[in-house]
Amino acid sequence: MSDHMVDVVNEHDEVIGSDLKSRKSERGFISRVAAVFLLDSAGSLIICRRSPTKKFSPNLYDLAAVGSVFSGESYEDAAKRELSEETGISCDLTLVDVIYQENIENGVMMRHYCGICVGRSDEEPRLNDELSGWRKVPFARLVEELSREPEKFCPGFVNDFRHIEEKLGRIASDGWSA
Repeated sequence: MSDHMVDVVNEHDEVIGSDLKSRKSERGFISRVAAVFLLDSAGSLIICRRSPTKKFSPNLYDLAAVGSVFSGESYEDAAKRELSEETGISCDLTLVDVIYQENIENGVMMRHYCGICVGRSDEEPRLNDELSGWRKVPFARLVEELSREPEKFCPGFVNDFRHIEEKLGRIASDGWSA
């Protein structure tokens, strides 16, 4: 997607301005992203592999969808937009939590608040060019893979997963009773 305006937020996730997403690396401001964990009806998580052309974390596994929250957009609206753009899937999403994250990649400090959403769908993803593959992984197997080979996953994915791991485990095994 072409460059777009994102909200600049302070350390309390309060909007204090806006700027172009492309300026984030050089200016170091805090922005917002939305992340989507997607489960099928059997409780497996759908994870996607990032394209080799991505600037950050190429070829690593990530959530079903993740991306910037546009200026003036809510976490939930951004999550629905990103999920539709990246996988072609539309479903109900629930905002589970908002967490602050700092990741250093390619020598650049990226700071953002991440709105973590969870949804359920049995649709097969139809990936855009930001993603190069996808797979369904049972919850217990994903926990094992993250412990054994964390380098296969984006740092943000690992952070998000660890933050809501207990809740995701309940959702995967019991449905939406979390």
